[in-house]
Amino acid sequence: MAVKTIVFSADALVTEDLKLLQEMPNYRRYVDGGARTESMLSVYPSVTYAAHTSMATGCTPGKTGILGNAERLERNFYDWVLDHKFVKVPDIFDAAKAAGLTTAGIFWPVTGNHKNVDYLINEWPGCAPNLPIDEALATQGSSAEMQEIARMYAGEMVRTGVHPGCDYFEADCAAEIIRRHAPDLTMIHPANVDAARHGGGVFGKEVDQAVRETDDMIGIVCRAMEAAGYAGKFNFILVSDHGQLDMKRVVNVNTLFADLGWIEEDEDGNVKDWKAWGISQGLSSYVLVKDPTDEKFLKEAERSLREMAEDGLCGFGEILNARQARERYGLWGNFSFVIETDGFTGFGDEYRHPSIARCRDLSDYRQGWATHGHMPEKGPQPVFCAKGPSFKENFCGEAGKIYDLAPTLARVLGIPFYECDGKVLENLMK
Repeated sequence: MAVKTIVFSADALVTEDLKLLQEMPNYRRYVDGGARTESMLSVYPSVTYAAHTSMATGCTPGKTGILGNAERLERNFYDWVLDHKFVKVPDIFDAAKAAGLTTAGIFWPVTGNHKNVDYLINEWPGCAPNLPIDEALATQGSSAEMQEIARMYAGEMVRTGVHPGCDYFEADCAAEIIRRHAPDLTMIHPANVDAARHGGGVFGKEVDQAVRETDDMIGIVCRAMEAAGYAGKFNFILVSDHGQLDMKRVVNVNTLFADLGWIEEDEDGNVKDWKAWGISQGLSSYVLVKDPTDEKFLKEAERSLREMAEDGLCGFGEILNARQARERYGLWGNFSFVIETDGFTGFGDEYRHPSIARCRDLSDYRQGWATHGHMPEKGPQPVFCAKGPSFKENFCGEAGKIYDLAPTLARVLGIPFYECDGKVLENLMK
């Protein structure tokens, strides 16, 4: 039989946070003394939905088709990618189901209507703020029982925001599912640490409280597994998806494109026509070219973008063309370039002046005190910590990549997995 396994992805938790976590009671009981890596490398762009899809599939964003937090890259479009139908490759839930195992996904991104998640509460009811929570979840494939569980803990859901207003809700829902069914694989994604960093900086005072809450939620789900009869007989894996960097300003790249004549406005100030358009990912920005077959304009655009990066005034740290993005990060799709931050500049989508805007607008997660979307090798790094029957004790291995999670989980569960980019973290395992 597969050993029961919980994957707890604490959004934006970084290795520096482990110093405080190691003082916390639930981390010490359920995580400390196990196996971990030095750190984990995220994907590019380092945003939540692209990262979590890579974690579940073992593949880079070019293969998964999830290039960010939105369904698709398109001008004036931003719907969060909730439904699993957009994922182009199989994932660990598919592999577990094929092997006859049971699974639960609680707020694990891009699992809406996933037919191979047995106990599903997709992220998130906040996608439909005018609906009761259970009705919102029904649109995302939650069964009648999962809707009933959601109603049990609905009082913990703050509908004015996604995180941290729903993290205890999801932890208690996960615990209820575990007590009732003890799935072979449970995957949960709280994001209160991410929200704290956006709201007060990478190491702002709010982060310590969020880390303490993370420890509290670890205890909630692990005690549920013990209550189900698996004390000392389950694996607990603490992971995260990306770090963050502090941000000092926002540059609206489309205003720069308008100044170059790439965006044309009508007399009312609306977009009449365009040649290039930026779509912000926080600390990076995709650049769409309306006619990607126009080689002359592609050359002009690349030359201009690289000149702006070289002069250092626009916040462009580096420019990747489509070939470079694919070769370096396994990233491809319907974009022609990616603009990377200079390390403290975030990007916005507005095409009207001013070009430089004030950041720290918490109505947009991309423009808070800190954000992400940057090249994954920069700044504080994600974590992988595991404890249980499948893992070594008191062991620290070399750095891995976040998409090593899926094949490693398959090995833990004793099941086959699909061809992917990730590798089993064998040095952590017994």
